[in-house]
Amino acid sequence: MRKFRLGQSRNAQDLDSPEVYAREGRAQSKRRQQSADRLQTGIEAHDGETMLGLPDAEPWMHYAEATLIQRHSQWVDLELEDRTQLRASLSGKLKGVKLVVGDRVRFSPVPVDAVDPTGPQVQVVAVMPRRTLLKRGGIDDREPWQLIAANADELWVCAAVVDPPLRPGLLERAQTLALAAGLTFRIVVTKRDRASLKDTLPELDPLREQQVPVIETSALKAAGLEALKELLRDRVVVLVGHSGVGKSTLVNALMPELLLKTGDMSRWGTGRQTTTAAKWLPTPYGGTLIDTPGIRTLSVRGLDRALLHTVFPEMPSEWVEDPSGLDPEDEDLNLDYPERLQSLKRLWEEMGERNPNQSSYR
Repeated sequence: MRKFRLGQSRNAQDLDSPEVYAREGRAQSKRRQQSADRLQTGIEAHDGETMLGLPDAEPWMHYAEATLIQRHSQWVDLELEDRTQLRASLSGKLKGVKLVVGDRVRFSPVPVDAVDPTGPQVQVVAVMPRRTLLKRGGIDDREPWQLIAANADELWVCAAVVDPPLRPGLLERAQTLALAAGLTFRIVVTKRDRASLKDTLPELDPLREQQVPVIETSALKAAGLEALKELLRDRVVVLVGHSGVGKSTLVNALMPELLLKTGDMSRWGTGRQTTTAAKWLPTPYGGTLIDTPGIRTLSVRGLDRALLHTVFPEMPSEWVEDPSGLDPEDEDLNLDYPERLQSLKRLWEEMGERNPNQSSYR
């Protein structure tokens, strides 16, 4: 007998496929296609790691240090050690440098324009080496990475029991990104009150068997919140998840004074995005929570395939090296979780992709 233990539906394995987002993302995909076509150059490949390089900060070490907490189009917001905030412009020396929430920077004082008190008060002149860098795959080789946060300690991925349904594929992607960044990885289950306690959420069984921490929460009933508060002490935590899984509701439950805006489900059965940029949220517990905008998927394009050995430890090593010839429907493989093999194949193939939005007819 075939063993399908994950999810409430046989089709649960397809919830992470691109077709799931087709209706909502078709227009955006077309715009990216057109943008990539316009940006095409004669260069066939770019060194993604070199593009993440930072200028030498040594000449600027005598200046004060701060944390970048938000990036705007023309300036950035900084937080000092005492939690006070400053608005800063960027030095021309940083042209082309990708800054991200969590970056530690050095800044120099500049004359303050009394006419515009909301304008920059200081100028960022250097970016310190990053202890960790959480990133996902970009849209093409000209922009190989989309940066999420720097210098974080943990990655928490929110997964709702329902509305939207729990998608194991997103959890495996988030686990891969956390491994690549060197972050501790945790799963935070939201809306636990929406399902019976008899529902043990078997979708999470493969991750539980890996000893991945899973914390079940309910903002409505205040379940699991104390455990999260304790984990936030003296840590910088990045929170990711699909729109509608309850990230903002969870943050409001942890820090009621913030009163973050929350949203309902769209007519497509997906969440409405309420967080539009990464938010640096100092907690009363001594740590910081970085709340990120809802995502459709987390691209692993460009990451090292060797990470898959850790994400799929139950798979034979030769399968992880090249799963392209394997069929999850093959009963002879005697798989406990056939969906996991399909997910392995999907991630393995995506890691090898290049120029995904360039025209295939060139």
